[in-house]
Amino acid sequence: MKMSDLLYVTLIYEDDLSGAVMSQLLKKFPDKYRVHETYPGNGFGYLKTNIRGFNQASVVNPHFMLADLDNYGCPLELIDDWINFELNPNFIFRIAVREVEAWLLADRKGLARFFKISVDRIPRDPDGLPDPKSTLIQLAKHSRRRDIREEIVPININAKIGPNYNGRLTEFVFNLWNIEFAMSQSDSLRRAYERLRDFQPR
Repeated sequence: MKMSDLLYVTLIYEDDLSGAVMSQLLKKFPDKYRVHETYPGNGFGYLKTNIRGFNQASVVNPHFMLADLDNYGCPLELIDDWINFELNPNFIFRIAVREVEAWLLADRKGLARFFKISVDRIPRDPDGLPDPKSTLIQLAKHSRRRDIREEIVPININAKIGPNYNGRLTEFVFNLWNIEFAMSQSDSLRRAYERLRDFQPR
């Protein structure tokens, strides 16, 4: 494929961990995608507030937004709440069920190796977990790696995540995360991959 045939995609995401996951997904299609620009948000509020504008901007070049399902009952409930306009065909909107952490948990062997814990500790149905982030933090508490425990686990009751939560998990995403295996365990990840695989700009 010629450079002129590549699709330059703008990424919009809630946090650095989601951005790393999106980058790795795009790398599965090296002859199709390049990252054009990134818009890291500060949680879902930024995405929800600006989704209409990003949808309109996708007329110029494809935009790929990833949001966590969080407390919505199902993806359709989130879509009904966020989107009251027609989606542009070049706007790729995907939802991680329930959080992007579920997609990391879906690679049970890789995460067990990274955390240095037994693979049997890691749940087999990551999309069915009510709070994947909490599950991941609880697993980190059992890690035989001191840096994992100190950087991922909250250091006090007022903190929701550890001081280098995104940084340490981003290391896992870039170096060990097996997307192919994770897709076999997470339906929402598989659908996101297939959307990118089948996408053709209009």
